[in-house]
Amino acid sequence: MVKAKISFAVLWIIICMWFPLDCKADHQKQRSIRVAISDNQLKEFAYDEIEIIGTGAFSLFKGNASVPLVRVPHSQSVKIKLANGSFTITIMGGNRCLKNIRENITVKCPSGFLGVKNLQRHSKQALYRGNFEITKASNGQFFLVNVVALEDYLKSVVPNEMPTKFGIEALKAQAVAARNYAITPRIKEFKEFDLYDSAASQVYFGTNTEHPTSNQAVKETEGIVLLHGGNPILALYFSTSCGHTENYENAFADPKTNMFPGSPLPYLKGKPDNPKIGNLRDEDTARQFFKSHPKFFDGESKYFRWQKEWDAQELKKILKTSLVEQKASGLIDGFSFNPNDLGDIQRIDVKRRGVSGQIMELAIVTASQKISVKKELVIRRVFKKDGVALPSANCVFEHVDQNGKLTKIIAHGGGFGHAVGMSQYGAGFMATHLHRSFDQILKWYYRNVSIATIPVVLSTDNPHRVVTQSFYATKKAATLIIDSKFSIPSLQVTINGRRLNLNLANPLPNSSTHRIDVAQYVKSGKNTISFHVPGEARGGKSIKLYVEISKPE
Repeated sequence: MVKAKISFAVLWIIICMWFPLDCKADHQKQRSIRVAISDNQLKEFAYDEIEIIGTGAFSLFKGNASVPLVRVPHSQSVKIKLANGSFTITIMGGNRCLKNIRENITVKCPSGFLGVKNLQRHSKQALYRGNFEITKASNGQFFLVNVVALEDYLKSVVPNEMPTKFGIEALKAQAVAARNYAITPRIKEFKEFDLYDSAASQVYFGTNTEHPTSNQAVKETEGIVLLHGGNPILALYFSTSCGHTENYENAFADPKTNMFPGSPLPYLKGKPDNPKIGNLRDEDTARQFFKSHPKFFDGESKYFRWQKEWDAQELKKILKTSLVEQKASGLIDGFSFNPNDLGDIQRIDVKRRGVSGQIMELAIVTASQKISVKKELVIRRVFKKDGVALPSANCVFEHVDQNGKLTKIIAHGGGFGHAVGMSQYGAGFMATHLHRSFDQILKWYYRNVSIATIPVVLSTDNPHRVVTQSFYATKKAATLIIDSKFSIPSLQVTINGRRLNLNLANPLPNSSTHRIDVAQYVKSGKNTISFHVPGEARGGKSIKLYVEISKPE
């Protein structure tokens, strides 16, 4: 189950960016994702040595070479070791060793899956679709990068992020959200890969964790994403809501400046399950809410309501360590970061809450200091219990005094995760109990979004270029959206074999956007659409376009 999903120190959302597909003339090249594969503990992802296996015969290539360096039968494995900047490749059981290979190594298994010997996920040997790249890291080790097609990547992500018992419509909502997350541009901590295989990005455990129902969900949302203003959104999601989701800016700092609160995102606004909840920014209302057990969407989660308890000395001991651990966040003020200076705890004062009642800032008041702690994830990690962070920052603190001295603190809380975007337990309830469709679920949790194909950009710099997309439609409703700011006069579009020659000379008044109803050419199920800028269009002009399946409400 998903926890806090984003490592925001390495993520920058490019709001106003166009998203071209990497396609070449007259054929489709499916978007690939580069995923760093970590160890059995999901902690280390840089290696000195690994042993690669395949379910079929596989080959190793140096760099971008087209001729294999070595071919390996599926009955054998290959040990790869890096020392002093060069790789040594040993064919296990084949008595063959290749040394002094300084280029990065690509591993391909065209008729099977690849794996690393003894690397397990859910107590099974982990196996992966796509290719492996053995890529040198700057620290003298190497990364194991799985280069995999986007839709194949999602087959492993969806069942590892959401229980399949939540039903096909919830899984389809999860597939769309995960697809959005995978294609979101980001400033990368490591240039060698796009995503981690753990909850630091999205949980991706390989083919042995795929499930027929979640594979169906991926298939029946193929090529579909959420857009706001014509651009893919950052579709955050989390495990369990307390009954109210949170605004993006109240949970996350700015990824570039680390300023908190962050900048708002118009599609990530908090929403109550029931509008009668009241104002959860108010301390008394929040206290009443978190100490109650209303019947809301997420009520079937064990984290819908929770309680954590510390005696005063226990919490003091925890804070001496956790405050120092969170120093690098830059969101703790008033503490010397010398554990001996902490002093006895007197009270915990909540200074600011978000719309969901999530704590944005609190003060730890001790005999010697008043320490400010901001941001939900930092707060959760500061107030650990049994070595584990709080499930959420949607909570209230109860103080127990004896003879005027604090003896115990109790946290009454609700939810699990950052509370921004789609609640997975809520989506499951909406699918299985309220019989909502995936698009209804998505539009409940994300504001003013359309459901559409991934936007593409065509340029007149290559007038013979053709871009082809596949997408799945559940209804025969579709609008072709064309943004031709630079007045490309015409466009050829082919939908399921039907060619349309479009005149783009006359857009809507005061707009460069064309909206063309193409529902008659779209079928329920898988569709194929191709775009072609005719050869007479010249001058370095570009055009952005996508198919909208469901418009904003």
